Amino acid sequence: MNCAMSRALACLVFLLVCLVPHAAWSGALRLEVPGEVGHGEPFAVRAVSAERMEAVRFFWLDKDVPAEADRKGGGWSAFALLGTDVKCSEPGDKTLAVEALVDGRRVRAEAAVAVRGKHYPEQRLTVKKSMVTPPEETLARIRSESRQVKKALNTISPTRMWRLPLVRPVDGSVSSVYGLRRFFNDQPRSPHRGLDLRGARGTPVKAAASGKVILAGDHYFAGRSVYLDHGQGVVSMYFHLSQIGVREGQLVSAGEPVGEIGSSGRVTGPHLHFGLSLAGQSVDPSSLFKKDFAALASEEES
Repeated sequence: MNCAMSRALACLVFLLVCLVPHAAWSGALRLEVPGEVGHGEPFAVRAVSAERMEAVRFFWLDKDVPAEADRKGGGWSAFALLGTDVKCSEPGDKTLAVEALVDGRRVRAEAAVAVRGKHYPEQRLTVKKSMVTPPEETLARIRSESRQVKKALNTISPTRMWRLPLVRPVDGSVSSVYGLRRFFNDQPRSPHRGLDLRGARGTPVKAAASGKVILAGDHYFAGRSVYLDHGQGVVSMYFHLSQIGVREGQLVSAGEPVGEIGSSGRVTGPHLHFGLSLAGQSVDPSSLFKKDFAALASEEES
C-alpha cells in the first residue's frame, strides 16, 4: 500500500469513528449506522467483516437494497445510502438490518436508527388555477404519469454507478429548499421533496452521477423530466426542463448534460427542481454535494 492510500485509509477510519458512532455486531458481521438522523435526511451505512463477504443486502423501511462487497485492507466492506422521506415516513426509532454470506454462512445484524423530527418552513406560491385543480380531462394523464414515476422511484438495480460527492446539476443557488410545507394559491399540497436551483433558461443540466435513463417525458406537474437510475436504489430527478437531451435506456456519465433549464410544468419561472430518491424515499440531497459526507464512501473510491 502506498503512502497516499495509507493516509486515505487512516482518514477514513477516523471519519467512520466520528461520523458513524453506532455499530451492531452479529458474530463475524458488523453494521455501522448513525445513531440519529433528521427526518428527510440521507445517511450512510456500512457492513464490515474480517472474512469474505458476499450477497450483501440492507433492509430499511420495507425495502431490500443490494450492495457490493469489496475487499479493503484486511477485511471486507459494503456501503449504501439510505434515508427517510418528509412526506412518506414518520420520525421515531427505526430498525435497519443487513444480511450477508460471510465465509459461506448466512449472517444477519440489526441496529436502531433514531429518526428525529425536523421543522420545515412554509412556502406560498401563486400558479395557474389548472395547476392546483386540474381539469377533468387531464386526470387520466396525471394518474398514468404517477404510475410511471412510482415505478421509476422504486427501481433498485444491483450495480452501483454513483459516487460521492454528487455532481451539482447546475451552479445556481438554492431558491427553494427541501421540505417546505407548500401552499399553492393558499391550498395546502405535498411538501417540497427536492431542491429548486436557480438558472437561466437554456442552462445545461448535468447528471449528478453516472446512471441509466429510466424515464423521460413531458409530465403535467413536473414538466419535461428525466429520471436516472444510479444503482442500489439511488434515483435522481430533473424537472421543468426546456429540452430533454437524453432518451430512455441511455447510459450517461457523471456531469454529462441531460437537458436544459426551463419552466415547463407547475412553476413560477425558469429553474431546475433536482430530487433524489434512496430506496423509494425522496430525501434532501444538499449534503451529498459536500466532500465531508463523501468521506464515508472514500474507501469505495480507492
